[in-house]
Amino acid sequence: MIFSCQGLLICDIVILEMKMSKKPVSLFFIVFSFIFLSGCTLPFFKKKKAALQVEAAPKATVFLDGDHIGQTPFFNENLKPGEYTLKLVPEADEGDFLSWQGVVKLNPGIMTVVKRTLASSESKTSGYILTLEPIGEKEEIKISVISTPDSAVVNLDGEPKGFTPLVLDNVVEGERLLTVSSPGFEEQEIRAKAIKGYKLMINVQLAKEESPEEEKKEKEKEADEESSPSAEASEAAEMEENKEASEAAEMEKPYVKIKDTPTGWLNVRSEPSTAKKDETVLTKVNPGEIYKFIEANEAGWYKIEYEKGKQGWISGKYATLYR
Repeated sequence: MIFSCQGLLICDIVILEMKMSKKPVSLFFIVFSFIFLSGCTLPFFKKKKAALQVEAAPKATVFLDGDHIGQTPFFNENLKPGEYTLKLVPEADEGDFLSWQGVVKLNPGIMTVVKRTLASSESKTSGYILTLEPIGEKEEIKISVISTPDSAVVNLDGEPKGFTPLVLDNVVEGERLLTVSSPGFEEQEIRAKAIKGYKLMINVQLAKEESPEEEKKEKEKEADEESSPSAEASEAAEMEENKEASEAAEMEKPYVKIKDTPTGWLNVRSEPSTAKKDETVLTKVNPGEIYKFIEANEAGWYKIEYEKGKQGWISGKYATLYR
C-alpha cells in the first residue's frame, strides 16, 4: 500500500517505540498513530464528488464531453470534479430549435446549475451557469457576474450594483435575487444562495428582444407558411392532378374512382354484400385507382370491371361515380 506522508520521522519514532515495548500493540493503534501524528493520508480516503443540475426548455438530451448522460431535467451528484464541455440537443418534435454547447467547471462538494431556454437562433437563446468557488476569507461572501452581451446592468435585491463583468464584495449571506438587463435584450432573473467563504459565479446570456417590425414580419412569415404549401408539396400535388387527369382521359365515362379507406384498400366481391365475409372477395383495389363502371344496385353497391373481362362489386361508400 502506498502512503503520502508529511513528517515521516515522527512516524518512524512511533513505530520504533512500539517495537521496543513488550506489550502487544493492535494494528488499529499503529494505523491511528501513523495518520494523526504524522499527517499521513491513505489512498482509500475518497475525494469529494461534484454535482450537476441541468434544466432546459424545451426538453433536451444532455451530453458531457461527448457522452450521452441523460435528459433534462438532469441531476447527478457523483461526478468527477473538473472542466467539461456540456451540450444540450433539443428533443422537441415541433419547432426549429438549435442545440447549445458551453464549458462548465465542476468543483468538489459543489453543485453547478445550468438553465437554458433554447430557440431557433443563437441571438434568441438565453440562460445561465451558476456555481460556487471557495475563497480564502472564511467569513466573506462575493458574487461574480459575467454576461453576453457585456456591459449589462446588474441589480442585487432591487438595487443597481454596476455593469458586467462585475465582482461584488461584502455580500449578505442568504438567498439573493439578481437581475441582469441590457437595452434591446430580455431581462434575466436569477435566485441563488450566497454562502460564507465562497464566491458565487454567474455566467448569464440574454436573449435579444424582437422589434415590433421584426415580430410582425415573423408572424406574417408563419402565416404564409401555414396557408401556402411548400414548393415540393405543390409540385407533388400538381403531378398527382396531372396523373389523375391522364387516367380519367383514358377511361371513358361512366367510371368510378376509389376513395381513401380505413384499411388502405377496398375489397371487390362476387356479390353486393359482406354477409359471407371473405368468401366472396375476388381481389382488392387501391385508393386513387379508376375502373369502368358497369351498374349499381339499390343498396349502394357498384359493379366494376376490375380487370379486362372480370367484374365484381364494391361498396359505393368508398368510390366516386363519374357519369
